[in-house]
Amino acid sequence: MSLSLQESCKMYERTCRRQKAIPTFAAFNTEKFTCLPSNEAVESDFKSSVLKARKAYGMPVTRRLPSLYHKLSGISRPTVQIPAAVVSSSEKSFVYDNEKYEGAMKMSIRPPACPDEGELKEDDLTMEEYVAMVEQSPLKEAKGLIVHLVPQKRGEPLSSLSCKLTKKTWEALRGKKDIPVKMKDGSELDLKTLQLNVDDVRNFVKSRKRKEDGPYFIRFSRI
Repeated sequence: MSLSLQESCKMYERTCRRQKAIPTFAAFNTEKFTCLPSNEAVESDFKSSVLKARKAYGMPVTRRLPSLYHKLSGISRPTVQIPAAVVSSSEKSFVYDNEKYEGAMKMSIRPPACPDEGELKEDDLTMEEYVAMVEQSPLKEAKGLIVHLVPQKRGEPLSSLSCKLTKKTWEALRGKKDIPVKMKDGSELDLKTLQLNVDDVRNFVKSRKRKEDGPYFIRFSRI
């Protein structure tokens, strides 16, 4: 299933922020199954903004950039697009079983309850803002093996929503085991009290299967 325009833009922006080569829209669509439309003016303008930010601040780029999604969709309100840090990972203990995973997803994970970007309220928290907060925090794990649960509202401590990616955590997040998850602040979180974003969980599992870099971010809402 192809990604939406907003998801495609976010993925492209994250890639441009943290890797040296800036792919064309067409090449990125082919590689990542995104749906970035052909627009030479927007593509050239965004590339120029990334290169200027690199020259001024280095890599990865963490400063505010013009929103690619807003430019391609015609929305004028700007938003911050800041990616997660990348750390190489090569754990062999996590094995992806598509049939079992899909069954667990149907039983244990409900549809997302996140507001649309155009309907955000003052105390709402976007994924990009949360990623930026994590980037500035000391929450790190070797090989990027850490999962951050992203709330809808501001105010919760980052350490109470972050957990090391262990085998138990892997099983719990996929809904295969009904066990609490130990968070970085020492508390235990019962996932039955949350609604995890289905797409985020699916992308998290696919990233682990492909041995892609962490950390990982999963949005949720309280039940």
